[in-house]
Amino acid sequence: MGDYARLPRSHPRRVCLALLRGAMREVVEALPAGESVLDFGCGERPYEKLLRSRFSRYTGADLPGSKGADVFLDADGRVPLPDSSFDCVLSSQVLEHCEDPGLHLGEARRLLKDGGSLVLSTHGVWMYHPQPRDCRRWTLDGLRLEVERSGFDVASVRSVMRMASVAVQLWQDATDMKVPWPLRGVYRWLLQTLIGLIEWRPPREALPDAAVYVVHALKAAGPPGPR
Repeated sequence: MGDYARLPRSHPRRVCLALLRGAMREVVEALPAGESVLDFGCGERPYEKLLRSRFSRYTGADLPGSKGADVFLDADGRVPLPDSSFDCVLSSQVLEHCEDPGLHLGEARRLLKDGGSLVLSTHGVWMYHPQPRDCRRWTLDGLRLEVERSGFDVASVRSVMRMASVAVQLWQDATDMKVPWPLRGVYRWLLQTLIGLIEWRPPREALPDAAVYVVHALKAAGPPGPR
């Protein structure tokens, strides 16, 4: 399965994925140890090892046909498992692909035990990447509002990559295919090195413009707020 800790230096997303993994690690390692965690949209399960360090039972859920899934979503994006099944739900880089983010967040809330944790990451500023669709981006304020309206109390938000780094990343994405193949690895390495220098000291506060946001939220008591 995928492991973001072992990316080559010429990987076109190396720094962003490394910083994202670091932010995820900070959030997950601060969670109370629990019995069960759902990786909601698990893909190649890049965070399985990290999640298993805090939870004794890991379940991956994804679209039908996903090789990493233990459970397949139904046609509406719902998980065929009972209410209040998990201590934690991880949704990593999934929300921007959902036609109805409220349904995805509502399903995460349904599957969580009372007071359970949602760990969510999604994009602020990023290139279009359909898998199979790419539906939206968030501002810091908009993402907080989306999560809170879906019945969660936001405990913390971390940002990944400031605007200068995002600008270099978008430049690389816009020009990468114009570079001759024999030089493309070197080109990516140079630009990823530049991004790494910019991000040598990542900001501790959540920035209004960032490539990715990582949210830790708790299932709130009572019904979700109006949408």
